[in-house]
Amino acid sequence: MREKIQTTIDKIYSSLKIRDYSQLALFDGEAGCCTFDQFYIEYLGNNPGNTARFENSLQRLSENSIGNHGPFFSSGKAGINWFFSYLTARNILDQESYELLCDDDDQLFDLAISYLKAGNYDFLHGAIGMAYHSLYNPTDKFRTFQETFLQLLYKMAYSSENKLSIMHYDLVNKVSVPNKVNFGMAHGLPSVLKFCIACYKKNIGAAEAKILALDIADFLRSNIREDGSRSLFPNILMTDEQNNGYSRVGWCYGDLSIGFILYQAGMTFNDESLKDFAVKILIHTSKRRTEEDTLVRDAGICHGSAGIAHIYNKMWHYTQNDIFRETCDFWIQKTLDFSVHQDAFAGYKAYTPTESGKHMNSFGLLNGVSGIGLVLISYLTGDFSWDYCLMLND
Repeated sequence: MREKIQTTIDKIYSSLKIRDYSQLALFDGEAGCCTFDQFYIEYLGNNPGNTARFENSLQRLSENSIGNHGPFFSSGKAGINWFFSYLTARNILDQESYELLCDDDDQLFDLAISYLKAGNYDFLHGAIGMAYHSLYNPTDKFRTFQETFLQLLYKMAYSSENKLSIMHYDLVNKVSVPNKVNFGMAHGLPSVLKFCIACYKKNIGAAEAKILALDIADFLRSNIREDGSRSLFPNILMTDEQNNGYSRVGWCYGDLSIGFILYQAGMTFNDESLKDFAVKILIHTSKRRTEEDTLVRDAGICHGSAGIAHIYNKMWHYTQNDIFRETCDFWIQKTLDFSVHQDAFAGYKAYTPTESGKHMNSFGLLNGVSGIGLVLISYLTGDFSWDYCLMLND
């Protein structure tokens, strides 16, 4: 299988020579492609031609990103600036260039405060993603903002009679929705939990971060289904209803990312019972493998096979549990098998049902071939350093 993986990675890299450079975003544009290009060159394709290609792409992205007004982590400048931070940490971008390219960080963080005050704590399209970008910086440069943000998050979480209450935020109507709690990594509680873990590790409002993190963990534990359902958690919990439906298997929503972040919480707070609870969730989820049980219809990270494989790969590295290694290998093979489209990047298309068809080309990190390539390289190398952008980092 390793030979097939290598071949697939090479095909992905080759296919990305021609792409839409006008899309800049981290998750569906050039910043994500450049993340893959850099990782590929570091491990598999370090030669002058590939290096020149990356440098040209980076120069183009850098120039085009100046004045980019979209703020969010998924689609805007917060995600692009994280990518520049990532390159700086890897000594690819010098400090002077980084500061020039990211001189709008303070504006982004002011916006993050505004979004949080309005109830929009969303990771992809709101305050959490913008603030999480700041935590990647190894210095205390943004500490005042980070402490202010954490305190506001804490206040928001306990605004209802001093008990935990983080309402689902409706991104379409831009309102918080009472009696709904979002259980998704992309938009809900797991991302808040991970943000608190990161703050605790950096000693940013550590006491409040720990309280909020453990209360979220307890809330998730108290809302697990005990009836043997195929999914243990819903996408969105309706607090005034009993039947909340079931969730898919993927990074964006479902038991998989919930179990993974709970395991990281257990490691952070030295809570063996929480780690054991998380492992049970992930073993249960490992048994869901059919399309009907998982809703997996493509290879992308967000809700496809590569994202599942990547999380189980990390769990195997954490635990050395053979169940997780076998499950990872199963989903890696599925990822290879999804390369079937003749008119696509390396044979991959994202499942996005529309009037014109069910699949579309995507070169991005979250849904497309750049992300698939990153997962496959991590599988071969054990280097997960890029996955901070998915909130999966240690």
